Amino acid sequence: MRILLVALTIFLTSCQGEDLESQKGDLESQKLDLEISQGGFLSSKELSDEVIVLNIWADWCPPCIKEMPYFNKLDKLPEVTVLGFHFDQFDLLDEAELLVLIEKLGMDFANLKTDPRDIWGIDIPGHVPTIIIIKDNVVVKTMITPQTYESLLEAIEVS
Repeated sequence: MRILLVALTIFLTSCQGEDLESQKGDLESQKLDLEISQGGFLSSKELSDEVIVLNIWADWCPPCIKEMPYFNKLDKLPEVTVLGFHFDQFDLLDEAELLVLIEKLGMDFANLKTDPRDIWGIDIPGHVPTIIIIKDNVVVKTMITPQTYESLLEAIEVS
């Protein structure tokens, strides 16, 4: 009887260990998912081969509004993913209001719901527009002045 109890304990413990390992793997894969304001998720694993252009914008910033068509166009390039993040999402912007702004400004690219500080360890920028170029999940360039489509193309090629 004692042997049966020991064998049963070992069996249950080993099953629990496998279950904990699979749960750990599930948690790690969840950390790779970036939630999008417009709905759904992007996998940072899928984005690893692409240049990510993070556009930190605001609806009260005239240069940010002027740049929207450039980011829409840039997002259509095969090796580039443009992600937006409204500056006021850091503290006070309501999600419903954000979705209205995204629609109003004609944003065709994904706007992050996940805080970019949690993904890439960046600080809250001092002003907008702020554009951050990310390659291989590493920030390689930060631009804090208004951009044109041509200057954005140059930034992703040079960085």
